[in-house]
Amino acid sequence: MHARDILERSILGGILLKPDAISLIPALEPDDFADLRCKAVWSAMRNLEAFNRPIDGATVAAELEREDRLDSIGGWVFLGELAANVPTAENVVEYCTRLRDLALVTRIASAAGQLQEEAKRGTTSGAELLAMCWEAFAKLGHDEPDRTHEIGAIVKELMRDLSKVAEDREHGGSSLTGYPTGIAGLDEKIGGWQPGIVQIVAARPAMGKSSVALATMDACSAAGVGAHLFSLEDSRQSHAGRALSRESSVPATNLRTADLTRDQFSRVGPALNALGKRRGWIVDDRGGLTVDEIIRSVRRHAKRNKTRIVVVDYAQVIAKRRSRRDLDENEHLTEVVNALAAAAKDGSGMAYVLMSQLNRELEKRPDKRPQLADLRGSGSLEQVAKIVIGLYRGIEYCESPQKWIDWSCRCPAKGTCEHAPTQEDWERTMQLLVLKNNNGPTGTAYARWDGPTTRVD
Repeated sequence: MHARDILERSILGGILLKPDAISLIPALEPDDFADLRCKAVWSAMRNLEAFNRPIDGATVAAELEREDRLDSIGGWVFLGELAANVPTAENVVEYCTRLRDLALVTRIASAAGQLQEEAKRGTTSGAELLAMCWEAFAKLGHDEPDRTHEIGAIVKELMRDLSKVAEDREHGGSSLTGYPTGIAGLDEKIGGWQPGIVQIVAARPAMGKSSVALATMDACSAAGVGAHLFSLEDSRQSHAGRALSRESSVPATNLRTADLTRDQFSRVGPALNALGKRRGWIVDDRGGLTVDEIIRSVRRHAKRNKTRIVVVDYAQVIAKRRSRRDLDENEHLTEVVNALAAAAKDGSGMAYVLMSQLNRELEKRPDKRPQLADLRGSGSLEQVAKIVIGLYRGIEYCESPQKWIDWSCRCPAKGTCEHAPTQEDWERTMQLLVLKNNNGPTGTAYARWDGPTTRVD
């Protein structure tokens, strides 16, 4: 008899002699057993445990008979051998640990074999095969810990987190429940970017998506929160220029053309030193990345960068998987957002922020502020994202502020309204419309937009 067979039988025999021990090995499942007879017996024991019924030779036999499996395992004779031949019932937990390890080795070998067969067929690209490897082995990794929790324990953990936030707020610290967005009004609305979910920032072109991404990278890295940006359309030099412009308040056009006044040059030096010392802010500007390559890159750098927030700029330029080139845009974006949502939920505490273009329908409306419906042409973005932010700057559409769009009041229609913003204030205002917020309020947050430096805060 092989060592694995002895372990499997010893576990079952130990439970028959010491039934209470089954509560000490919640992770062991029927599929961990190689012997089909042992698998059937363990399944019967788990069924009895689930219904809080006693476990002994008679009840296990009755459960097996109910499932018409008693004769196939060898009947009472096999059950008797299990109880008679166990070395010691006291070591059941140790037997279980060893069997789980052997079962994991078997699963790894099986997954590797399937991947090898896929590689031999030659129909899958190297990048896609690597993605399949990550997925296969990630599942095996997640199979190890028990991720189930009693609701009471979850609620207590939540209250501890909220108490810490309240205590920090009382002492003048951060009141965020997530990671800083870099925009005070938005932090107030949503409590920062929330871990474990995908959040979307959506807008038409030239509204400031990349500036919001930059604000988040700046604020998070300054707070010691590792941030990873995928700048899929802009180069790292472009991102660096905007970061330097934001830090120095020198217009980006002056930096690009190296046309600096003495005063501007004096501000660039300190800004360059400050950014040079910044840690936890990494940029990947490779074009044509698939969602699998994005997730792999996050995992590869997460430990070194202490990554807690991932910003992807933007959804519509994420490449299709080679084997899925036939998907239309909606189907492709559905795959993208579902993959990012799964990555966000992997227990690492990361927040994913996905920038997205809006469809053109809003251009046909008098009020061109984004609505949640404007995402409907973009796959499952609306359904999967837990928080959706729409960006709007009125100056891109009108020459002067519009009542009920750029400001609201109950003043008479005729005459001058004291609530109307000045032309300068209006031109420097960005509206961040919280269109969806599963765990909080919706509404509008306002930010200050500086055109020359594309800074928003």
